[in-house]
Amino acid sequence: MWLDQDLANFMSSPVMIILGTSNDALQPEIGRAVGALVRLDGEIELVLSAWQWPGTLSNVRANGRLSATFARPSDYVSYQVKGHAVVVPPTEEHRAGAAAYIESISAVLAELGLEREVSAPWLVNRDLAALSLSVDSVFVQTPGAKAGQMLQGGQ
Repeated sequence: MWLDQDLANFMSSPVMIILGTSNDALQPEIGRAVGALVRLDGEIELVLSAWQWPGTLSNVRANGRLSATFARPSDYVSYQVKGHAVVVPPTEEHRAGAAAYIESISAVLAELGLEREVSAPWLVNRDLAALSLSVDSVFVQTPGAKAGQMLQGGQ
């Protein structure tokens, strides 16, 4: 699935990135990414702390199901993508992207009144891992009348 440039730019901006997975018994697990490399061909590489989110990694390894929600903290404009993911080795691009993401989202949150000491536990780059997500569908998740509406895709 192709992503348009506006959506790719949004997902690459300083937004909160929440990951959703489940095990084979459909027990949910959440995690947080510390960066995303978004490609217009519908591939998104998400970086996360394997130390902090081992359940997310375990679930992706077991069944590949993954959703990622990208939410701008200033106004809660949000999009959710769903698809199939695999764990891939983190690269230097992932590491650099995670460092840049942590700095930029920390600054955005600080501007909104959330001190860095409060957000630091969410923004961990210890033992980085990467997930390669093939996007099947995109949903609007901004609170309001369009929340849950499919933007593109069909699965």
